[in-house]
Amino acid sequence: MFKVFAFLKRNSELLTHDEYRAGHVGFHCGNSRRLKDIRGYSVNIWANAPLAPRLGTLHDEIVRSEPPEFLDLWDGFPEVWFDSHRSWIEAGTPEPTRAMAGGLQVDPDWTLGDGPYLFDPLPDRPTEFRSCHLHMEEHIVVPVERPEHKLTKLMLFFRRNPVLDEAAFVQGVLNHYAPLTGRLADLYGCTLNFLDTDQEAAFRNYYPADAWAFSPEGYAMRRAFCALWDGAIELHVDSVEAFVLARSAPDLNLQLCAAERHLFAANWYVEVDENMIVMPNRGTAPSFYYR
Repeated sequence: MFKVFAFLKRNSELLTHDEYRAGHVGFHCGNSRRLKDIRGYSVNIWANAPLAPRLGTLHDEIVRSEPPEFLDLWDGFPEVWFDSHRSWIEAGTPEPTRAMAGGLQVDPDWTLGDGPYLFDPLPDRPTEFRSCHLHMEEHIVVPVERPEHKLTKLMLFFRRNPVLDEAAFVQGVLNHYAPLTGRLADLYGCTLNFLDTDQEAAFRNYYPADAWAFSPEGYAMRRAFCALWDGAIELHVDSVEAFVLARSAPDLNLQLCAAERHLFAANWYVEVDENMIVMPNRGTAPSFYYR
């Protein structure tokens, strides 16, 4: 499938972090969930509570070289799944999604026009906003099973150790580190995502050639952001405390720490509030309107 992470900074002149959360999940998703042929959609917003104190003494073992400005660069990132790059770039095509007097019709009220108010606006481009849409190469390590209660989601971001070439790094993470991580006790899910080295893969043909994304500022912002990390692992657990207990298992922790020192120049965690908008369906596309 074609999976995209879209890192977004709020409009800080209008909204606090919590107001942004309410606007994104409470209104924006009601329209964006109706994108044509969307196969999955979640919104992740960094949690308000600092994570380091909750990790305790484990923090210094499992966090290395975290970029101090990382959470200043974004407030949330949606994850979306589509069948292909083509279905992704055609996602904004209007389609009949509203029951009206004449039957199912294109909704005249459907809009994504709140974007420049919700997200970081561009003063000289009133209909656009700063964004960093990135294609991710997804690998399911432990399929996500969501119980009937809210889980805690941790994002493990990592950056490649420069002594390793790209192929050795990918194979090391995919074949050694990810399976080790999947052995953590009481995991409800573990998903490995590699950042596509083609940083324009999600922008190309999705936005017009004269969009901000292809401006010198847009290129520079994307290059700087992508220089901070090369991938991320999504971990679903009962709580931060449950994760600390699982990661503290002596033998497993030693193996993970050794693998991290070998594979990564930096690795750090972010707790996010996950809002599941459209449950991911990676199977064959159903023959009905799937939302």
